[in-house]
Amino acid sequence: MALLAGGRREPDRQRPVAKAGSNTRLSAYLDDAAESILRMETSRPIQPTDYDTCWVAALINPDGTLAYPDLLRRLLERQHPDGSWGGRIPYAHDRLLTTLAIILLLHRFGNRQRDHAQRRAGERYIWQHARNLQYEPHQTVGFEMILPTLLREARELGISLPYAQFQHHEAERTMKLRILPTQRLFEVRTSALFSLEAFADELDVDGATELLSNDGSMATSPSATAFLLSQVPDWRSRYPKSVDYLEELQVRCDAGLPPIAPSDVFVRAWPMYYLYHGNLLAGRAGLVRSNCEYLLEHWGSEGIGWSSNGLPDSDDTAMTLLALRRAGYDVDGSCLLAYERDRHFAVLEHERDPSVSVNLHVLEALDAIPAWDRLRVRDKILRYVLGARQHGTFWTDKWHVSPYYPTSRALMILPSYVPEDMEATVNWLLATQHASGAWGHYVPTAEETALTLLALLKYHRGVRSLPHEPLHRAARYLVVEGGPFQDHYPELWISKALYAPTVVIRSTIVGALGLYSDTFDESESAWN
Repeated sequence: MALLAGGRREPDRQRPVAKAGSNTRLSAYLDDAAESILRMETSRPIQPTDYDTCWVAALINPDGTLAYPDLLRRLLERQHPDGSWGGRIPYAHDRLLTTLAIILLLHRFGNRQRDHAQRRAGERYIWQHARNLQYEPHQTVGFEMILPTLLREARELGISLPYAQFQHHEAERTMKLRILPTQRLFEVRTSALFSLEAFADELDVDGATELLSNDGSMATSPSATAFLLSQVPDWRSRYPKSVDYLEELQVRCDAGLPPIAPSDVFVRAWPMYYLYHGNLLAGRAGLVRSNCEYLLEHWGSEGIGWSSNGLPDSDDTAMTLLALRRAGYDVDGSCLLAYERDRHFAVLEHERDPSVSVNLHVLEALDAIPAWDRLRVRDKILRYVLGARQHGTFWTDKWHVSPYYPTSRALMILPSYVPEDMEATVNWLLATQHASGAWGHYVPTAEETALTLLALLKYHRGVRSLPHEPLHRAARYLVVEGGPFQDHYPELWISKALYAPTVVIRSTIVGALGLYSDTFDESESAWN
């Protein structure tokens, strides 16, 4: 690939080999969708969560009244029929932690008579579902740190909960503390600050204040930011930037607060990933360049994180490298080697468990790593990823509750290295399609359908032909039932609560339909 002026490379124009024509009706629709995504035409790139909203709702004025009473009202309106709060997917870690946080809010600030029934319903949910935690493969972010802290507060308030069932989380908290720099926790920026509310008993307010970002956020977390403010009575005058940060988010996200803000890197690099695989970046050089220049402006020697003012991580670093290099920028990816461990690549320092999807992203960005390191990195990641496969067919991941997320990513990336090892995975994906044409681990969703369709189309074009009918049914479902411009998607991504990154999900759907349109001509498409 030749170098151009300014250190840029000639863009990678290699396309999959099996192009069979295009669907002109769908293509026109996708053109508009891709343009909108690249122009960042959304004020809410990530949907609000009840968990983060709850922490901001708990802020009080000097006279003891709630600073943002509308947030509590909206939370009460969103209680699920089973008594819980949280995302629409009934993931116990998300629902239980969110429900506990809101119960505590209601005990302290709710109307004793008016809100009593809802509070009791939430407590019943925790009693009935505490045992379900053991059946889920991955915890939410910081769960082992936050849950014990909230349970201690619940004990102090005299709330009746199944405390005995949660005892082992205290041991997990102790284990996590051993790998954190606890002596310097409030002296240096670490990923632990994202879950600052977990350190209610250990908080050094002055030390934590020094670690606030320039925008006023604590590690880009609205809930951690609100928790810090709640520790002092004069929070409005002491933390004016943080107040502006939270109040501006409330204006943009009228239903509550998102789990991450800002997410300016995440919502640029990741959509370009899906639009690239959907062959939808061609002819949009100006928009691609604008997004890439923004990413380059915030690129550092350690890579980049989901936010321009956040900690770098290997996942967003790899995805940004893919976006930049595919657009022709000659960016050195040797910073990824800082995340290398004995058997895998880590996402962040001080983490307990590795991620399949992150290792796959590093593998996909292998060409950005110095040539003499590539063979070692390739073999290490392949051993880890193939060893993490469940029952020889699918994968799970710490950043997403659906197995279709890491499994589809594996099917997109691994055939270049081990094509013969992917047949069982392909068969599992085809066998688990719903009659509607959708895929979904809990319920059929547009996101899981798009992820799977994109991966199967890549396999169909690059490895061997697959039956056409399942692909047609999936594409039909995406357009008829799960179009890319919905306002709300089921929350499948894992942070401290489950969340839905709206722009990234839209780009996944558009990318899958783009590749579909590029694969089947109009006479054979789902709309013939």
